[in-house]
Amino acid sequence: MTADRQWFVEIYERHYDAVLRYAWRRVGPDHAADIVAETFAIAFRRLRDIPEDAPLPWLYRVARNLISNMDRKIRRHGGAPGALNEDIHLVEPDHAETVSRRDAALAALRDLSESERELVRLIAWEGLALAEVAAVLGCSTATARVRLHRARKRIEKLMDFKLEEMAS
Repeated sequence: MTADRQWFVEIYERHYDAVLRYAWRRVGPDHAADIVAETFAIAFRRLRDIPEDAPLPWLYRVARNLISNMDRKIRRHGGAPGALNEDIHLVEPDHAETVSRRDAALAALRDLSESERELVRLIAWEGLALAEVAAVLGCSTATARVRLHRARKRIEKLMDFKLEEMAS
């Protein structure tokens, strides 16, 4: 096996599950496998473009672009914006207060712009460091830091509003 093929196999084995979870949380089970398959097909074709020190953010960026393309295609054919993930509900059996807080957080997340949502999801759901998030989003670390600060402030305000709304 050539060194390039071996490196691809290592990337695939190390990051397949993370890319699948990334896609699953954004497009649900019906489309996640397709996104992952296409992500790794692109990775195989563009192996030399993948940063050796940080392949996962590069893979997330490819998956993110594929999801955006799929969403645009759905909208062109008469689907609603965000139709890919409108049926995704992240509910787990839990105590009422925890469920209320989680519902408020998810509602607040839905009220953010798509770019703010993606930033928060990359940090909270994917566990990426700020520099990795910046690589996925194609911006500087400083820009990502400012965007994250603003998104956190908006989430706090939106959650307070949602919790008050749920209580009344």
